[in-house]
Amino acid sequence: MPPPESLCQIIDASFGPSLLVLSNGQIWHMNDSTRGLFALSSTQTTSISTHLSFLTSSHVTLTWNEVTLPGSFHHGKKMLNGVVVTTNNNGGENTTTTTPVKINIVRMTAAPETCHEECYFCLYLKEIETAPSRVSSTTPSTRASLEEEWGRLSITSKETAADGTILKLVLDASFHALFVINEKGIIQLVNEKSCEVFGWSRSEFLGSNIHIIMPADVAPRHDQYLQNYLKTGMKKMIGTQREVTAQRKDGSTFPCVLGLSEVSKESGLICGFIRDLTSEKTLEERNENLEERNEANTHTIKVQRKGLLVAEDTILGILDASFHALFVINEKGIIQLVNEKSCEVFGWSKEEMVSQNINMIMPSDVASSHDQYLQNYLKTGIKKMIGTQREVNAQRKDGTTFPCVLGLSEVSKESGLICGFIRDLTSEKQIQIEVGENHKLMLKIMDASFHALFVINEEGIIQMVNERSTKVLGWTKEEFIGHNITMIMPHEHAHQHGDYLKRYLTTGRKRMIGKEREVSAKRKDGTTFPCILGLSEIDTSDGTKLFVGFLEDITVQKSLIIAEAEREASDNLLHNILPEHIANRLKQDPSHIADHYENTTILFADIVGFTNKTSSMTPKAVVTMLNNLFSQFDYLVGHYDLNKVKTIGDCYMVTSIPSSEIDSGCSRVCMFALDLLKCVQKYNMSGPQHGHLDMRVGIACGQVVAGVVGTKRFLFDMWGDAVNVAARMEQHGLPGKIQVTKEVVDNCYSNDFSFELRGTLNIKGKGMLDCYFLKSASEKLKKPSSRRSVFTGGSSHKPLQARSDSA
Repeated sequence: MPPPESLCQIIDASFGPSLLVLSNGQIWHMNDSTRGLFALSSTQTTSISTHLSFLTSSHVTLTWNEVTLPGSFHHGKKMLNGVVVTTNNNGGENTTTTTPVKINIVRMTAAPETCHEECYFCLYLKEIETAPSRVSSTTPSTRASLEEEWGRLSITSKETAADGTILKLVLDASFHALFVINEKGIIQLVNEKSCEVFGWSRSEFLGSNIHIIMPADVAPRHDQYLQNYLKTGMKKMIGTQREVTAQRKDGSTFPCVLGLSEVSKESGLICGFIRDLTSEKTLEERNENLEERNEANTHTIKVQRKGLLVAEDTILGILDASFHALFVINEKGIIQLVNEKSCEVFGWSKEEMVSQNINMIMPSDVASSHDQYLQNYLKTGIKKMIGTQREVNAQRKDGTTFPCVLGLSEVSKESGLICGFIRDLTSEKQIQIEVGENHKLMLKIMDASFHALFVINEEGIIQMVNERSTKVLGWTKEEFIGHNITMIMPHEHAHQHGDYLKRYLTTGRKRMIGKEREVSAKRKDGTTFPCILGLSEIDTSDGTKLFVGFLEDITVQKSLIIAEAEREASDNLLHNILPEHIANRLKQDPSHIADHYENTTILFADIVGFTNKTSSMTPKAVVTMLNNLFSQFDYLVGHYDLNKVKTIGDCYMVTSIPSSEIDSGCSRVCMFALDLLKCVQKYNMSGPQHGHLDMRVGIACGQVVAGVVGTKRFLFDMWGDAVNVAARMEQHGLPGKIQVTKEVVDNCYSNDFSFELRGTLNIKGKGMLDCYFLKSASEKLKKPSSRRSVFTGGSSHKPLQARSDSA
């Protein structure tokens, strides 16, 4: 006789997974929560052993008959650990997952006249919260030892050894004796349980055919099945469980359940699980006699309330096993039954609650409306709350209140009884408050950011923005939320963003995610501005993706960069026109600059016959020739740390200002002059189109006045007797020669340079002067270490102390 229908109503009203199981292990009834936990899509009932493994405190697996032994119950109840086993089909492959649970079991015996052949059991299941993820039913300690042991196994299959994930898959699916075989039936791996059950050692198993564990009359059929599978790919037994007979090493046989699954298509390996049914078969026979004797001696007190005929100890057993507070009330709201959990939650004893109105657990402002509801229900029969769940406040004995979910169901139409389940929401509400506070804190943190911040979904719809976004872009938060992120992009770029998101979600290629790049953004008023965009990805708990974008307005930085570039260009231009120390002084003080220098070296160089040579040349050819030649001279100016004063036509003027050396830079000017003539010689050796060039060079030393003239086009120039003498030295010189004054010879050490006396010349404005030709420099001066160059990190200029005539 099956359990009464009223109990099915109570099971259906329970919040958690609950079910009724007959003594033979067949599931009689389960609620929706159980069906979800077992991953069942239909209402079809099956054996409890198909979905649930029962474990002792030492993690030994129990059969259903061992679980239901009458002597193992205390006052008709017991609690066990267990593992829910679910099998899912993913693309043609069966994968097994397990969930650890706590199990409350109530053994119920029906009234003798209603149930003469068997008892039945009510099971309440609760997932273990400390391990919410799907794990293997093997205990942590057992699992660790199994992994360590298997790590030492000699695996003959190279493919198995290469794929470490196969061991993980096998381990997660392992409950009893376990084998892994290849497509030819050769054993690749076994566990300790297999050795214990069959009697062979691991070394005896490995490399042998799996039919060593089969009776002789069964082994050929197994080989034939594997051959058919290899030919056709048809899986007749893979993915199923069936009862077979197995053979031990000593030749004895025993009944067992064999389950086969394919480890993976690529590996070609098959995993077999074997559960010994010997003890279960024996217990079934013993249990039948035991149950008959037990039923004969059972004495129950029958309770009959408006057609409800169930043993009182059975009802109380069901109620007390529930993980939630449970009440049974009549049509007037009078409590008929309560469970232990109700006493724990509310503080009253069962005696204090039974026969009292249910509104004793309600705050005063709610109690009156509950009575009114019952009166309306009795008059009209309309069920407004029965069959529903709603959130209400409940009151404890000490007067404190707490939030809870109340679920009501009618036990049976005839009985007029109503069953109520109450689930305390205090901890959940506290979590909600904490989540809310964390959310507020996150919003505050976002708003504190100096950058505009957006959160968008996979379609680009804005989910969240911070205050900075509203200030930078001009829209309010309400105007942002729910709109596509392309609203802040210029029209020509908007469509590219949508295409990028679609492409990323399809291919997984990250072109912009995790990177920063410079883009243009658009404000509400239509104006655009440069910004840096950083994009990152967030995986949510429901499997969807969110993207977080940070915008940094770089308008000011770009302006500064432009201003700096303009300033640098201006400085470069200024340094090209003026000596560096003069340019720096001019930037600091734009007033007139005029300085007096006691001893300065000046050089003039001029192309011989320049006018006649260039008269037949095109302007472009003239400029090109001078540019090529003077560019080499410019390099030498930098190389010897000198300053080019100016060029006048084909005349090139150089000075040693500023100089920190005793010889006033005279030696460096002389070295420059020698290299200048070498440049001309090299130019002539290249076979120039317009013929060879010759240059006259003149050098003089003495006092000069130097300064900057002009306001629109600055010009650094020099005046003084030494300047005039240097020009005269060049004018009275000879082609290809460097003519110098006696002062230049005196300023240069005789062992550093070689001079040749040309004679005495009548110099305009100076009269008769001794003139010399600079011939060469010593090898010591030609070494790079003796030269200073702005291109090789030479020391910075240190201007001579000069008598300043600056205004």
